[in-house]
Amino acid sequence: MLKENNHKENDIIVIRIIGGDEVIAKFVSETEDTITVRKPLALAMMQNGLGLQQYVIMGNMDNPFVINKKAIITTQVANQGAQDNYVQGTSSIKVPPKSQIIT
Repeated sequence: MLKENNHKENDIIVIRIIGGDEVIAKFVSETEDTITVRKPLALAMMQNGLGLQQYVIMGNMDNPFVINKKAIITTQVANQGAQDNYVQGTSSIKVPPKSQIIT
């Protein structure tokens, strides 16, 4: 069984599901048997390469999603690049590109 990872509320985490899906979502809470997230997105092949799409296509992204831990291989806080893409994909906030100016 997956051990608790002690994620904090609103952490942006990555979840690897047994079926092979890699999901990025905002952490809400967890119990011994489940993990609850908001706005889950999954990696998907798009026209121009990899992209993010709604994990449950017909789901209401405003409601929390409860995932059974028996279906989870691992979870981890997402890396900064993944977090930036997630924020851009789930909100109207646009992350500015890093400056290329060398001082």
